[in-house]
Amino acid sequence: MKLLQKIQSYFKMKDNFKNEMTESEILEFKENLRNVIAWTEKLSENFDFENGKFGFVFRKTNPIFNGAPLYNFGRQSTEIDNLNLSYDFGEDYSYWNDWDYSIEKYELLLDLAIKSRKVDRQINLSNLDELGRILSFQTCITTHDGAPIVESKNFVDEGDIPPIDTWFFLKKNYFHSEYKCEQSLFCWIPKKFEKVIQQAIDVEILDSYRWFDENDKHNYEGIKNSR
Repeated sequence: MKLLQKIQSYFKMKDNFKNEMTESEILEFKENLRNVIAWTEKLSENFDFENGKFGFVFRKTNPIFNGAPLYNFGRQSTEIDNLNLSYDFGEDYSYWNDWDYSIEKYELLLDLAIKSRKVDRQINLSNLDELGRILSFQTCITTHDGAPIVESKNFVDEGDIPPIDTWFFLKKNYFHSEYKCEQSLFCWIPKKFEKVIQQAIDVEILDSYRWFDENDKHNYEGIKNSR
């Protein structure tokens, strides 16, 4: 009897971690996903993966928010551990002009980003695995320790946030594994940029990143196999 109760308890717990998406959410998710895939392909078409600036490639969009651009660039150097050593962060090192993290700010910024995208290309979502991966990111928390931005060659910013031109969807109360995030930001990572974001994932200590195809297989397969 105790074994049966444990089994029932296990499956009940797993059900509690299941991510549900409404029909309207799925439609918006797919529309925005197709749009961001085409947009990032356009922006990275001639990118030099050997010598290019990873911090600039998907920050062509730099919306004005409260009278100032979202991103500042190029914090050139800093002292390390008071040892009179310095590290050149590079001209594409990015940080927000105002670190006012809020759910509402992300909503406004995503809306501005989507409105700025001008592409006209149909994307077949059944080819997702060949094109890249979807990343979910827990918003509004960070340590500002600098490890993810350095390890990703400035691809993410100083607050561990993926670049705005990769953003395409927001969802509240979304489970990253068994942890419910108040707000999750979905980003499109083209195939050739997977390595640098994985390097950020490997050192980010708050566990804020999740690959959608691993974290939410049911919804991923449904989106990939839909028309």
